[in-house]
Amino acid sequence: MPWNDQSSGSGGPGGGQGGGGGGPWGSGPRQPWGQPPRGPQGPGPGGGSGGGQGPDLEELLRRFQNRVRGGAGGRGGSGPQDPDGARQAGSGLAVVGILALAGWAASGVYVVDEGEQGVVTRFGAYVDTTGPGLQMHMPWPIEAHQTVVVTRQQRVEIGRVDDRDVPEESLMLTGDENIVDIDFTVLFRLKGEGATPYDSGAYQWVFNLQNPQSVVRGVAESAMREVIGRTPLEAILTTQRGQVEQQTEELMQRILDAYVSGVEVLEVQLLSAAPPPEVRPAFDDVVRANQDAETEINRAQRFLNEQVPLARGDAARELAQAQAYREQVVREARGDAERFRLVLDEYRRSPRVTRDRLYFETMERIYRGADMVIIDGGSGVTPILPMENLRRRTPAATAPGVSATPTPSSQAAPSAPRTGAN
Repeated sequence: MPWNDQSSGSGGPGGGQGGGGGGPWGSGPRQPWGQPPRGPQGPGPGGGSGGGQGPDLEELLRRFQNRVRGGAGGRGGSGPQDPDGARQAGSGLAVVGILALAGWAASGVYVVDEGEQGVVTRFGAYVDTTGPGLQMHMPWPIEAHQTVVVTRQQRVEIGRVDDRDVPEESLMLTGDENIVDIDFTVLFRLKGEGATPYDSGAYQWVFNLQNPQSVVRGVAESAMREVIGRTPLEAILTTQRGQVEQQTEELMQRILDAYVSGVEVLEVQLLSAAPPPEVRPAFDDVVRANQDAETEINRAQRFLNEQVPLARGDAARELAQAQAYREQVVREARGDAERFRLVLDEYRRSPRVTRDRLYFETMERIYRGADMVIIDGGSGVTPILPMENLRRRTPAATAPGVSATPTPSSQAAPSAPRTGAN
């Protein structure tokens, strides 16, 4: 309900709470919060022309709503205008405008991380390529930027998403019309700076490709299907996995270069290659057989590596022995020839002495193993010989110039000495 502040006007005591009387909190024309009214607020209730009436709570609420909406005073002539509210609304609009302008200017500030480049465009046209750090361009929508990973490796997996098989990508037809399940990964990065900014990998990645990641995935899948379509299933599962990876990498690079994509393919890795489930046990047997064959080949190669050096060593030893024997025989032959020449020279100078010496040497060689004793009796004295000792002595231990061999006990020695004649 409204609170009325009565003034001492000419209205008299009639028509409500009479003039001269105080309000509900004391005497005098005051509002409920103890402040005097600002001025006349209109005719009093009951048609009196006495004191004015202050704004009620509904009017205050209406003014507050108008200020929030940005208005001044009442709407549609429902109340008087408020100058203070209009000034406050204008100040709020100015602050909002300044903040909006600052935010618009800040839209041109961006950060480029290490290993990245920023491509700046103006109304969609290329302007500049920026490096790592805090960068700035004209606010949107005048200029915009796109951050591109350049030096770091990027990875694309085909046939598998979050460790879940994707048959639409992994099932492929081989050269011998079999189906194989292929999962592989492609590692790539963007090319570096070129002769001009338009030759750089970042520019070509942004302007020459629409949705570049999808383009790389599509090219990788297409290249792998082409290579698999030329290769038999058994070769894919066993011996030609590296060849399949190499051919796919080369084919991808040719296609991406034809697109002028700025992409450099680093490596293609086959994660898995498996036959259909219906024939998988048979192919597993084939793989195991090939592995056993490789094991045997490696074992044979190891045995070969062990035996070849041994055989070469034996051959070298035999060759060295043959060479030594040859040297020995040649030297012996040369020695015999030289000895014969020397004997011949001596024979020519003294034939008799040489004949006697040759005779004695020959008889020594002949009777060296004979079982007899030869005694030189030229001195005329019959010696007493210890026959038992002579039997045990070796021919090398006999007296010089005498060749003797012990006789058996059953054979008697000659009874009389025999003088050897020349």
